[in-house]
Amino acid sequence: MEQETKERIIAARHSLSACAELSGQELRTRAFIKNFLQEHCSLQVIDRGSWLYARHDEGAEQTIVVRADHDAVPTPCGPRHLCGHDGHTAALLGLALLLEGKTVGKNVILLFQHAEETGAGGADCCELFALEGLTRENAKIIGCHNIPGEPLGTALFRRGTFACASCGLDVELVGTPTHAAYPENGVNPSAAAARLALELPAIAAKTAEEYHCMALATVVGMRSGERAFGVAASSASLWVTLRAEKEAAFRALNARADKAVGSAANAEGLRCTVNREDLFPATENHDDLQDTLEAACKANSLSYKYLDVPFRWSEDFGHYGQHIPACFFGVGAGLDTPPLHTESYAYPDKLAPITAELFLTFLLSL
Repeated sequence: MEQETKERIIAARHSLSACAELSGQELRTRAFIKNFLQEHCSLQVIDRGSWLYARHDEGAEQTIVVRADHDAVPTPCGPRHLCGHDGHTAALLGLALLLEGKTVGKNVILLFQHAEETGAGGADCCELFALEGLTRENAKIIGCHNIPGEPLGTALFRRGTFACASCGLDVELVGTPTHAAYPENGVNPSAAAARLALELPAIAAKTAEEYHCMALATVVGMRSGERAFGVAASSASLWVTLRAEKEAAFRALNARADKAVGSAANAEGLRCTVNREDLFPATENHDDLQDTLEAACKANSLSYKYLDVPFRWSEDFGHYGQHIPACFFGVGAGLDTPPLHTESYAYPDKLAPITAELFLTFLLSL
């Protein structure tokens, strides 16, 4: 890679970091991406409002989609790129630079996705497949995430599940109010909420055993009643994150959680509602694509390794694999790089150009 190109990619990453925006609010970020592409590339840019993509069209039968995300995470000091999405996007912009004037024997779409942190962006961007006529027969998609604690630039592969399915479970239990001196005259949901806080993790443990995979139900918060000592609690909220390695286990865990909540409410005479937020399917890799990426590493003497277990965190790239063959991989961010989502994390300057070249290598092999 020419030094000028490398410097342009790094500068783009710094610009993206400076305009960090929350999921669904990425107005300045999207404007920067669009302006960068129009200024430095001849790719056709299609703006879909909340997301955009760029098309390298060779009139080929096969199309490869390369995806990167660009939202930031909330912190007390405002939005910050503590997950490295600024670097992911800079790497994809770098790929746009590397594609300029090249013939690669296939069509290429660079997908710049919003709102990964909430899981909403991947679902929205699946519209791309209908817009471009992409099917399991004529298209594939790849994407990656930087992984601190692994050697810089090392490709990290995993067969099967790369990142787990998850969702937020919002349980609302409603009884009837009464004076605190006469609790027998009301219906208090506190005990039911407390029992569910213990029961749901136990259900997850049984699901994990049955499906031979990781499954978790993590209580992230609960509330019952108000700080009013003369009134017994009459409403309670329980918030739980459900998580599983396999889609079948995830579906079973959700169904069992719903049944447990319904049973607890019926036993106590409570009204209940269950809502789900931040839904992430499991990110599962297509075997043939994984084989191809491994072969590309070998052919180009690139460092790679296989991961023994999937990441417990979720990644909304899993939505894409439900439509076309997909492969998601990690890229080592350096042994001394602080963990994702921590105050001291920063995407390494050297990594975006490395990832852009890795994207191109994989693209040429597919």
